Amino acid sequence: MQDFAIDCLELRRDSVVSDLKFRLVRSSTACVLVAMSWLAQAQTSSDVASATHAAEAAVPASDNAPSAQPLVGDDPFAVRDALAKQSKKANAPSLSDRVRKLIHVPADEIAHDPDLAKAGLDRELTFVVPAPYGILYRSKTRLLTVNVDLSDFSAPGVIVLRKHVEGPSGRGLVVAPEAKDKGYIQHIDLIGLDTGDRSRTSVRGKLNLSPAAFAAANGDFAIALVCDLELPFLSDHLEHSDPTSEEPTDITTRTSTLHADVRAIWLVSPQKGIVLSKNLHLSK
Repeated sequence: MQDFAIDCLELRRDSVVSDLKFRLVRSSTACVLVAMSWLAQAQTSSDVASATHAAEAAVPASDNAPSAQPLVGDDPFAVRDALAKQSKKANAPSLSDRVRKLIHVPADEIAHDPDLAKAGLDRELTFVVPAPYGILYRSKTRLLTVNVDLSDFSAPGVIVLRKHVEGPSGRGLVVAPEAKDKGYIQHIDLIGLDTGDRSRTSVRGKLNLSPAAFAAANGDFAIALVCDLELPFLSDHLEHSDPTSEEPTDITTRTSTLHADVRAIWLVSPQKGIVLSKNLHLSK
C-alpha cells in the first residue's frame, strides 16, 4: 500500500513538471511572436517614413507655390540698432580701420568684416517693402507691370525701408505759434537704403502672370530687396524743424541710412509666401 502511494505521488509530480514545461514553451513562443510582430511594424513604419521623405523630395520647388510661412524679411530697425550698438561698443578706430574706410574693399572681404560678424549681419539680408501702389495687371494679355517708387520726400535719394511717425500733426488744426504748446509734436524715425546710385529709387519690371496666380496674391504685393551691407554700413542724421505756417508741427526726424549692394529684387506676395518674379530692377 505504501508503494502504491509513492507511485501516485511520483505520477503527480511528473504531471506537474510536464505542465510547467508546456506553459514555459507556450510563453516563450508567444514572446517570440510578439517580438516578430513589433519588428514587422517597426520595419513598416520605417518604410512609410522613407517613402514619404522620398515623395516630398521628389516634389519640385516652385516660386509661385504658396509657402508654409509668410515672407517677413529682416527688420530694418533691428539691423540699424544692432549696427549702432556695435558702433558704440567699438573703441577708437585703428589706422587699418581708417585706411579701410578710405579705399574700396571687395565684397567678399566686406562679408567677413569683423564688425558685421559681431552684429550678426555678415550675411545676405532681405528687406520686404509693401507695394500698395504701382502694380498694374492686364488680364487679356496676362501682363503685370511693376513701377513702384520707394523714395520719400523727407529722404530724397534713398529707398525708404520703413517709416514710423509718432505724434499728431497740426496741419489744418492750429497755427504755428501755438503748435508746440497744444501738443502737436512729432517724432519721425525713418530707415533708408543707399544703393550707391541715389538717382535709382524706383523698382520696375514686367512679367507674364496667369489670372489664377494674380488672384491668389489677392492684392498683397511687396518688393523684396536682397542685399549685402557695405561700408560705411550705417549713417545717422538727426534733424529738428520748428512749426511753420505750412506745417504747424514741431518735428524731430531721425534718418538712418543703411549702405548696401543690392544683389536681387523680387516681387512677392508676403502673406501668401509667394515669389512672383525675381527679375525686377532699379530705375530712375
